[in-house]
Amino acid sequence: MPDSNIQEAATLISNARRVLFLTSAGMSADSNIPTFRDKEGYWNNFPPFRAKNLEAQDLASPWAFRNELPHAWAFYEWRRRNAEENQPHEGYFIANDWMANRFEDSFIHTTNTDGFHIKSGAPEDKVKEVHGSMWRLQCLDTCSYGFWDEPAVPLCDLDYDSMKASNFPTCRQCRGIARPHILMFGDGEYVGHPDQEENFGMFIRELPDLAIMVGSSGAVPTNDYIALGLQDRGTKVININPDPSTNRIIETSYFLELKSEEAFVKLDAALD
Repeated sequence: MPDSNIQEAATLISNARRVLFLTSAGMSADSNIPTFRDKEGYWNNFPPFRAKNLEAQDLASPWAFRNELPHAWAFYEWRRRNAEENQPHEGYFIANDWMANRFEDSFIHTTNTDGFHIKSGAPEDKVKEVHGSMWRLQCLDTCSYGFWDEPAVPLCDLDYDSMKASNFPTCRQCRGIARPHILMFGDGEYVGHPDQEENFGMFIRELPDLAIMVGSSGAVPTNDYIALGLQDRGTKVININPDPSTNRIIETSYFLELKSEEAFVKLDAALD
């Protein structure tokens, strides 16, 4: 990575007043959170799922919670335990420092559900977890539009050999089965997070000077198209990703072919 690329991006950061962070799976990959796009690597953790031909889209769905409940909760219980065993990397704390001390206003729009931005200390009113969080629950039967925090680990009993869970969490209101407060595949029952949605809506009313997109796969290009729309209106976009093909939607000239943690460390060192 030429130093000139880092310096150009650092100059944008130094001059920015309002900044939007757009983070995806590659942001948390450096904290040992497996990504769905690494299909073979991810599913090597779950031989029983492979044996039953259960894909991520099958397990991460309301259908699974009604038809394969022990496997569905095992999948999320494993992910909760994995996230608890790991920590946000240095890049999270650098971003938080920039938000607190460098920019006039800033916001994090993340497609990750691991909660690492909030865990690292980012202001909760400056984060939108667009796909929800594994650290919140809601009713599987949507008896209400409520949701609640649930930090307990372990949450379910988990048999690693069969990848089946038991003693499932229950809804605080109706005592039925609870599910993760996550927007799953084919999910019309996710109740959303109105406060986060309102906070992001208020931030985005004024065009950001800069968007910093981190770790997007392009497979779920939510952040890519937000960045593209902003870029078309004049926002500069820095794209951080070790995979050059992930720049095909945004096509920004400020592309850093780096993993997330390394990029934040190098950018921070280059700032005035």
